[in-house]
Amino acid sequence: MSTKLIKDYPDLVTISWVEELETIYLKWHTEHDEGERVIEAVKFALSYVNDHHIKNWWVDLSTSAQGLKESDQTWVQTEFGKAIAKSSLTKLAMTPPLPETGQNIDWLDDWESSTNAKYKGKIEARLVQNESDVRAHFK
Repeated sequence: MSTKLIKDYPDLVTISWVEELETIYLKWHTEHDEGERVIEAVKFALSYVNDHHIKNWWVDLSTSAQGLKESDQTWVQTEFGKAIAKSSLTKLAMTPPLPETGQNIDWLDDWESSTNAKYKGKIEARLVQNESDVRAHFK
C-alpha cells in the first residue's frame, strides 16, 4: 500500500493519503499524549478531509501502545462525533488495538453498532483487521 505523508506527529500519529483506497489513513503509534496533540492531529485530519472532499477515514490502532487520556476520550465521544457528522465522510474503518498492546478492548464489543446507530446511515463504520477488509468496506 503506497501512502503519501500528509502530516506526522512524532511518536503519536502519522496521517497519510492512500490514493488506491481514496482514504485518509491515521496510523496511531499511541493515542496517549499529555498535551493537546491528539485533538490537534484529529482536527488537522478533519480539516484535510473537508478541504479535499474525502469520503473514507481509516484509523489504525493496531500497534497503539496506550489509549486516550480521559479528556481526549471525552472530546472524541462528543466533539469529534459532531465534527465527522458534518464532514464529507461516508465511511469509517477502524483497526483495533492488537492483544499485544495490552490495551483494554472491552469497548470494541459494541463500537461498530453504536457508531453506526449514532450516524443513522450517513456514515457507515466497520471494524477491520487488514487492508483487504478496508478495501471491501470502501468499495
